Amino acid sequence: MIPVELYGIDVERCEEFYRVLPQLVADTIDDEAYSKALFAIQTEASLEHIRVAEQWSNRDPFAWPEDVTNEVEMTLRTVAYPDVGLLEHLLTLDNIDAQRVSEWMHFATNIYPIYSEAACDTLTRMGVPTPYRPDDIASYGLYVSRLEGLKIYAPAAGLPEIGLPRSRMLQLGLERFE
Repeated sequence: MIPVELYGIDVERCEEFYRVLPQLVADTIDDEAYSKALFAIQTEASLEHIRVAEQWSNRDPFAWPEDVTNEVEMTLRTVAYPDVGLLEHLLTLDNIDAQRVSEWMHFATNIYPIYSEAACDTLTRMGVPTPYRPDDIASYGLYVSRLEGLKIYAPAAGLPEIGLPRSRMLQLGLERFE
């Protein structure tokens, strides 16, 4: 049965996606930069995770006053998957959008998917409209729910066991799926 998050999906296309997913992500095991970043820290969600995410994505490091730093860290520690509502106020910070926040959350939790325009486009082509709007945390929330639906619907052989988060494999697979 298709989960509600995927209502309207082109089932044949989705099953084709799962059939080819292992080949689409086969090279991810060799992505040392990502693996090193992902497993660099073993602590609770913190600013250290943001530093790692920023370094991995080649972004300029953030420089916030202490009160903003405390607020960001508190948000990282309080948000619970799959909820994204608490992340909305982070978009008010300079040069912060939903994609950047998704990278922080991915490295802080290893669960949240990285927001990707290409992955959103593929989901939309598969029959589940998923807008990419980096200025809107709700669109990221929809993306999170779509990927959660893909995890729930995945056949046993659909998600390869390569030691990386399923959200990352699905995101990369969607980006590469024709």
